[in-house]
Amino acid sequence: MKTLLLALLGTAIFCQPVFARPRSDLDMELVEGAKKEKKLVFYTTMDLPQSIEVVRDFVQRYPFLGLELHPLEAETLVKRIQDEARSGMSTWDVLLGGGGFLQPLLEANLIVSYLSPQREAVSDALNDSEGYWSGYYINPYVLGYSTTSVKEDEVPKKYDELLEPRWKGNRIAIDSEAHGLLRGLAAAWGEDKAVAYLKRLADQQPVMARASIRAVDSLHTGNVSMVIARAPVIQGYKKKLRSPIDWISLEPTVAQIDAVMLSAQSPHPNAARLFVDFLLSKEGQSGLAGVQHIPVRRDMEPRSKPVVQGHQWFVERPDRHGNFQETVGMFREIFKLQ
Repeated sequence: MKTLLLALLGTAIFCQPVFARPRSDLDMELVEGAKKEKKLVFYTTMDLPQSIEVVRDFVQRYPFLGLELHPLEAETLVKRIQDEARSGMSTWDVLLGGGGFLQPLLEANLIVSYLSPQREAVSDALNDSEGYWSGYYINPYVLGYSTTSVKEDEVPKKYDELLEPRWKGNRIAIDSEAHGLLRGLAAAWGEDKAVAYLKRLADQQPVMARASIRAVDSLHTGNVSMVIARAPVIQGYKKKLRSPIDWISLEPTVAQIDAVMLSAQSPHPNAARLFVDFLLSKEGQSGLAGVQHIPVRRDMEPRSKPVVQGHQWFVERPDRHGNFQETVGMFREIFKLQ
């Protein structure tokens, strides 16, 4: 399992010698420019298996590009990007993720506006009007559970049911970076009620695991019975590793928009724009189906589980975090995180 975690949190480089398929609607200027650049560096908060699913078709379509993939946690990514900018040695081209890292990068002029023609198929509510980010998928927090240790009729259907005595004492794992859960519940219930609820949840002595991948791994290995984490990570374990786990969505369903952004100091600007166009295209969005993400294009039907549909949703835009650091601090204080 240690090997698995290292692989999921590592770096991958893709260079596939296959023939590209011709398309009449390609921006040939971008393609020719990308051919000269020969490379693309992609930073993302998605884990490695999900990222591979998403970029596979792009690599096959443009085999002249070597795609260097860096799946990292949000805070690590922001620090790396800031450190690179200070050293004058920026290496990344495209960033995909959610959370609160948009604002500090925008304030430091580290991302640049790009109005991809594919944005026309994306709802205005999921796009930045000035082009600094474009929504790529909607990422919900859900409740995962072990189908071997939790009976179907025992699975909590409401947030309050997680506070029952039987779930106390290392029975639940929580993504320690799930700050969005606090913000979403605060929007739904008001801050006082949301904070009070999470404090009671913290009294259940949950296992706090850094990043969804580690939280879900603790469920996969049988160390906990349930997990609060992002749906695509849970689905990835269920599908790829045939793990005996499943998930449901609690109402209100808290989710965030994970967005794609372009580096203002991109070493490979043509390849970067080509990649953004692909990610937002119908073909690029179809790669999300395999990892259970919810696409943002109006002309695509989500393949979310029926239990998610019809719920009250609170979807957070990357540019409307309010005081992100204050929320992070409050979340850490509630769960006694260092």
